[in-house]
Amino acid sequence: MDARSVEELLSQLARAQDSETIRNITSTLNTQVYASPECIPALVQVISTSTMFEVRQLAAVELRKRVSKWWLKVDESARGPIRAQLLQVVLSEQHNLVRHAIARSISSIARIDIAENKWPELLTFLNQASSSGTVAHREVGIYCIYTLFEVIAEFLMNQTAHLFELFSKTIVDPESQEVRATTVLALGKLAEFIDPEDKDNINAFKQMIPAMVNVLEASLKENDDKNAREIFEVIENLFMLDTPFLSDHLAELIRFLLTVASSHELDDSLRELALNSLMWGSIYKQSKIKSLKLVAPIIESIIPIGTEEDPEDVDDDSPSRTAFKVMNALASNMPPQQIVPIMMPIVVNYMQNQSAGHRKAAMMSVAVIIEGCAEYISTMLKEILPIVCAGLQDPEMIVRRAACMALSCLAEELPVEMAEHHQAIMPLVFNLLNDTNPEITKHACNALDPMLDGLEGEVLQYLPMLMEKLIWLLDNAQQTDTKATALGAIGSAAHSASEGFQPYFGEVMPRIRNFMSATNGSDEALLRGVATDTAGAIAEAVGAEMFRPHTQDFMNLAIEQLTLDSPRLRECSYAFFSVIAGVFGEEFAPFLPTIMPAILHSCKAEESNEPNLETEIDLTVGDDEDDDIDEDDLSGLNFNSAIADEKEFACDALGELFENTRSHFLPYVDESLQALVEATGHLFDGVRKASLGSLFSYIKTFYSLSSNSDWVQGLPVSYPVHENVQKILQLAIPTVLTMWSDEDDRMVAVQICKELIQALKLMGPCVVADHVQDISDHILEIFEKRSTCQETYDVEDVVDEDEEAESESLLIAAAADLVAALCETIGQGYMSFFNVFLPLITKYYKSTKGPGERLMATGCLGECVGGIKSGVTPHTEMLLQLFLKAAGDEEETVRSNAAFALGVLVKNTETDLSQQYPTILSVLHPLFENQNLPGTTDNASGAVARLIIAHPNAVPLDQVLPVFLNALPLKSDYAENEPVFECLFHLFRANNPFVMGHIPQFLPIFSSVLSNEEQLGDATRAQLIELIRALNAQSSELNLASTELGRFL
Repeated sequence: MDARSVEELLSQLARAQDSETIRNITSTLNTQVYASPECIPALVQVISTSTMFEVRQLAAVELRKRVSKWWLKVDESARGPIRAQLLQVVLSEQHNLVRHAIARSISSIARIDIAENKWPELLTFLNQASSSGTVAHREVGIYCIYTLFEVIAEFLMNQTAHLFELFSKTIVDPESQEVRATTVLALGKLAEFIDPEDKDNINAFKQMIPAMVNVLEASLKENDDKNAREIFEVIENLFMLDTPFLSDHLAELIRFLLTVASSHELDDSLRELALNSLMWGSIYKQSKIKSLKLVAPIIESIIPIGTEEDPEDVDDDSPSRTAFKVMNALASNMPPQQIVPIMMPIVVNYMQNQSAGHRKAAMMSVAVIIEGCAEYISTMLKEILPIVCAGLQDPEMIVRRAACMALSCLAEELPVEMAEHHQAIMPLVFNLLNDTNPEITKHACNALDPMLDGLEGEVLQYLPMLMEKLIWLLDNAQQTDTKATALGAIGSAAHSASEGFQPYFGEVMPRIRNFMSATNGSDEALLRGVATDTAGAIAEAVGAEMFRPHTQDFMNLAIEQLTLDSPRLRECSYAFFSVIAGVFGEEFAPFLPTIMPAILHSCKAEESNEPNLETEIDLTVGDDEDDDIDEDDLSGLNFNSAIADEKEFACDALGELFENTRSHFLPYVDESLQALVEATGHLFDGVRKASLGSLFSYIKTFYSLSSNSDWVQGLPVSYPVHENVQKILQLAIPTVLTMWSDEDDRMVAVQICKELIQALKLMGPCVVADHVQDISDHILEIFEKRSTCQETYDVEDVVDEDEEAESESLLIAAAADLVAALCETIGQGYMSFFNVFLPLITKYYKSTKGPGERLMATGCLGECVGGIKSGVTPHTEMLLQLFLKAAGDEEETVRSNAAFALGVLVKNTETDLSQQYPTILSVLHPLFENQNLPGTTDNASGAVARLIIAHPNAVPLDQVLPVFLNALPLKSDYAENEPVFECLFHLFRANNPFVMGHIPQFLPIFSSVLSNEEQLGDATRAQLIELIRALNAQSSELNLASTELGRFL
């Protein structure tokens, strides 16, 4: 093959201006040059002799691509000279881009030859080049080593001692920043292949960290943006790796990154890279950052960055926006005790600053930490809300907008707590809805949306004014976003108002229909999607009768959306189908044949991204060419989030549709079940959550379809379980356990626990009959912080268990609740596991733990005791002391749980605790007065009842019963009516003087509990009616026939 003709073709290709010429030359190259192994020596010759650097570069790029296919088909005798020629030409090449392309060609050949020991002189050459007195040679040598890590890393890992010796010199090269920077990149590659247990290499690498940071600092000072960006990528990767390379120098590195992030002399994009590194550090090195007490310095340094101006486009990054991402990462991964107390004084101070940027930063700081610190913040609402309310009234638009975001986050994470403050908040939001700035109107609607969701019946007082304003915005707002948020707020108002929304139905629905009919452009698609969601919320609110005349029309519109080539509209349709099925139940079944094919198609859809236009597009590759990169290596990256969102909603809809259409859905069960099982392994956590929820919906629906009797505690299962239920359990539970083993998202693991708990409470021990050991092993992993989703990546650090991120606390609480559910359903057969879990749960009740952990421990243990019954006997003394202490806890909810736990312990233990009654009664007595939560006194009443039932003679009834009577009827925790009335029945049967002397006082209590069917179980209700009849027969002077109780006689 004539190298000159190849050079001429490549020269024409390099100069070509139009696509037709490029296509023709490419075709000629593919058919006449690249179709033969002779292209290899020809391309090497072009690289060596062409006078045009563009042609030399193109030849080197093409050589790299052709090596994998043709190198071994080049004659053996020709390969040696080619290798030598490439090594010679890479040293003599003056153009940097060409040198890099040749180096990658050398790496492609080395990938093949080194494994066969065919190129032993390569490493000698690279060592000599990297140590040469000529700068250009050193640059070539170190760059070649860097590229070799991409193809023969395992071979190079046998040379680490020599490499560290070489790198320690090249990283401080006296003449070339290029050598120093490329050394850092090579070290970044080396780090990926060092085993976390390889202490020698880890220690050698740790010694390089200061020099690596020095190179980055020099790159920044010399305005070498390209190398600085690449080195930041190395640092981000070091943060993410399990191996503790950074531990010895983490404090210095964090301070350096904070200095860079705070420097106004640097380009904003470089500051953002420093902040991104801090964000990854907050996630992957959380334990080390905590132990080094770096959380406060990070917060104190990045909040000032948040005062800077933001770009107008909300999608554009900036240092201030990236700083808030760091805050969010800190709040999500660090204990709230280390975040909120540091941040709040700064927030208070900034809110008093004359600079609007400072006040904006204060509001945004509150907004971004709420998700990760919600429980902690819930105890501080009285301090935080006035600050947010001040922000909502700020004269500057950027502050009001940020305050709206803070309010929205508070309402979303703490709906119940925020609803209690509606009288202070809602007038301020109404004022913002009237703001002249459309941006503020939009953000006010955004804040209004979650606020309305939590208001429930309280929304009715605001509805007339609210609906007038929202409908005006629908008709008159100029911004599509504002109309969309107003639509969403109408949906939330309907959700809260329920049937109270009916007066607005006729006015709103034509507008909703109009938006749902739009088909042109992205703006219309946005409105159509939100309108679909709102239509569903309204249907759910007003009920089947009012919505029925509109059902077919709106279903047609939602079905039409399935054909509009929009994943977002399809997900809105699937959510709408789910809601309408919930409203109409089995009446929805005729729509199934129309909608199920689309839903199943979405469940099985493959996420395939559009081509990335920023990557190199190879115009010269023919259809038969192999690429150097294995396609399997890229399959995990082939991910489209819009399709994943659609799949999430489709998976979720399956569970809703089966649950509501019941037996009509059976023809679709097998195919959809298979799709759900496959989706449990999806990359996107939303899809995994949805498929998990639907799997359990299938289980519970099959159970409700079978003629089930009440479940019976204990294993083996001693109650009938329908064959269909057994089959779905045999498929679904192993799938869930496999998913649990690999699950890296804490909130998905929390959902697994919660789904199992709900299924156990509905169906009993049949749910876990064959899997008790596996489930208990998973729970143990959580308590011992060994589960996949608890990996902190700080392999050398001890975790401080007294202060944990809230997501960790939620996971522990869910695992504890699952232990309680297993005790309740399996009973004493679960004792061997309970004995293991007991010390792991009790350690969460101590003074260093937060109120949430103490609440979890007392609640869980009380439920466990109720389940294992007399099995608790060996642990009686230890639990008694814990519960007695908890009954005096500073938190009322903990005291309430402790009262319940004391009662069930006394009732179930075989140890005679009558000697302890004076102590127990003394800690229960304060719970009968001045309590803020009605459930506290209810639980104390239940506990006293259980004490009387267990040992009536040990209770000073003349002192206890007046207090007991005064607490009745129970106010909120009606489950405690069971022991209360069992105790009363016992006292009446024994003709206790106090109860017999206070019958008139008991009659209103009896009347109250009988008037509400939810307050008593059937058996207790029947016994109470029997008691009333007996009292009527014994004491005609009570004249019960003329009272409300007369109807029970």
